[in-house]
Amino acid sequence: MRRLAWLFIAAAPLVPTTLGAQYFGQNKVQYSQFHFKVLQTEHFDLYYYDSERPAAIDVARMAERSYVELSTVLHHQFRERKPLILYASLSDFQQTNTSGEEVSEGVGGFTDFLKHRIVIPLTGSYDDVQHVLQHEMAHQFQYDVWSGGRAGAGVQTMIAVNPPLWFVEGMAEYMSLGRLDPNTAMWLRDAAQEGKLPTISQLENDPRIFPYRFGQAILTYIGQRWGDEAIGAILSASRSGSLEGGFRRVIGLDFKQLGDQWRDAVLKEYLPQLNTADKATAISQPVLTKLRSQGTLHLAPALSPDGSQVAYFSEKDFYFVDLYLADVASGKAIRRLYKSTYSSNYETFRFINSSSSWSPDGKYLAFAGKHGARDDIIVLDVARNKEVTTIRPGLSGVTTPSWSPDGSQIVFTGYDGGLSDLFVVNRDGSNMKRLTNDKFADLHPAWSPDGKTIAFTTDRGPKTDFNTLKFGNYRLATYDLATGRIDVLKGMDLGKNADPQWSPDGKSLAYISDRTGVSNIFLYDVASGDSYQLTDFFTGAQGITPLSPALSWARQSNKLAYVYYERGDYNVYLLDNPESRKKAPWRAVELLATRPAAAKPASADPVAPQAAGGSSIYKSSAGLRPADSLGKQSDTLKSPTEISIVRLIDSTSQLPDTNTFSEHPYKTVFTPDYVSRPSIGYARSNFGSGIFGGTSVQLSDMLGDHQ
Repeated sequence: MRRLAWLFIAAAPLVPTTLGAQYFGQNKVQYSQFHFKVLQTEHFDLYYYDSERPAAIDVARMAERSYVELSTVLHHQFRERKPLILYASLSDFQQTNTSGEEVSEGVGGFTDFLKHRIVIPLTGSYDDVQHVLQHEMAHQFQYDVWSGGRAGAGVQTMIAVNPPLWFVEGMAEYMSLGRLDPNTAMWLRDAAQEGKLPTISQLENDPRIFPYRFGQAILTYIGQRWGDEAIGAILSASRSGSLEGGFRRVIGLDFKQLGDQWRDAVLKEYLPQLNTADKATAISQPVLTKLRSQGTLHLAPALSPDGSQVAYFSEKDFYFVDLYLADVASGKAIRRLYKSTYSSNYETFRFINSSSSWSPDGKYLAFAGKHGARDDIIVLDVARNKEVTTIRPGLSGVTTPSWSPDGSQIVFTGYDGGLSDLFVVNRDGSNMKRLTNDKFADLHPAWSPDGKTIAFTTDRGPKTDFNTLKFGNYRLATYDLATGRIDVLKGMDLGKNADPQWSPDGKSLAYISDRTGVSNIFLYDVASGDSYQLTDFFTGAQGITPLSPALSWARQSNKLAYVYYERGDYNVYLLDNPESRKKAPWRAVELLATRPAAAKPASADPVAPQAAGGSSIYKSSAGLRPADSLGKQSDTLKSPTEISIVRLIDSTSQLPDTNTFSEHPYKTVFTPDYVSRPSIGYARSNFGSGIFGGTSVQLSDMLGDHQ
């Protein structure tokens, strides 16, 4: 059973990975000297270094707000301040010694049980940081409950509870979002369509199933049917027995009964949509699939200018993700372009949040790679498969380089102090210029064919306020290179709108939006300001994360490549003449529900669940009731006045006054990670008798640099 593997550490992975237990005594190579300081708030000790100080203060405020939200809905408070370790970039984060294991490209943050410490990187997007922070803080609350309020205690309780990953990670994700997001809904639709919606037993025992998304869906179902406070009640009840026993006492269902009812609700909601929504195969041609190209990950496609070849990231028939070149017509991989895993110069490519870009003449490919403590922009001669230029911006991170139409410059997203901005540099690495300099997220830059404008993804908009630390949805914007003026495009008020790609004539922008609840391809008409929905997919056009690059429009041919999620794989399809799919301009007929209906139990023919045995009482705002007696008059037990995590997240919570924070230098102090149960005995032999005993103590400092 996949339960105890995460006993010491719980992570927020972006891709399906197997996470082993933390081990100690082996430090990683540290390219940088981090001079940490400690920012002390009411409930946290935040560890940071000077280059990230402005962002660190904002994260400290976010942490206190998240604490209020989680402690309110879970009815639990910390007895001691909890550690929160912040790194300015993914490269810095991957050097951490708080985890003995390698921190891979797919790990967005983690929390360990022994010290209850959160360790996360800044990603250039405050909205993303807020999400990961609250996800990891939910793990802190779990650990605090199971350890009785003392970091490092409660190991025997953890072993007895033996909580499965689907619950641990599902609860953390639900408590950080409060709803079923389009990404997880995409996984549910795909599993329902393929007849692979797992049972809870399969989530716990089948290593081929990634339990995080399905766990989130199950916890969403629980929260919407029994109320969010029931999740906290289950967590608290599990400490005195088992997790399944906590479910029986609070909602009157065992795992099998809960799983059956959840699966039935999902199937009833999603399967009818198959009659109206499209699969990728119905409107476009497959390019990169397991059958044509091997592998299950075909990410960040970049079409050559003539549309005959495509560069992409994939694991193919190997374990590691590398950069490949394939023929578009056949889908056959021509060769591996560059090997991060074998190169002594580059440890990894930014395959989750970045993509490669072809020069206008089709001779060169630019992409980002991790080199020591920093990211470089690598310019590769495709025909010779040889690195011809290395651009070292001197920033802590680089993603999504894009060539100018004359091939003389490259625009990219650079990361400095945990914030993201747009930069331009000459192709030889000279004359780097910063275009933006603020706290807004500036991602996915794309140079217009006339060379005058750069389109990009941003959280600029009326709902983003850095004083209240509230962040609006992602929108498309343009940067005028002559004046420096930034314009947010019209019609971007709903959903996530990302990854802009210019049409060859520069009159349109293709982009991905989940404004309908599904990630689809849209087309923005520059002249009119109207958007047109080009696809109506059943699963969705999306990479590993909602912000992963997933589109490419060939400069010299009217071909659009996109990533499509199907059968648990990320495949690439080609859409010819995408503008021909334009119909009427898209209009918001009705506002999207804040919670997709798929998370709710079916309202038709409601059936009261039967208790798994015994009798239990559940406390709600309406009073006490038997947990197995759900009324048939409604499919929800919640009163409108009950505490809801989504209501708390969406509310304008009061932030702490930074004047109450205190700062001091970091000092190395050894504290116990684990103390084994002492043993004592008595022995007698021909040589005499005696008493023996012993114990073991594992010590380290908070940063894990001294063990």
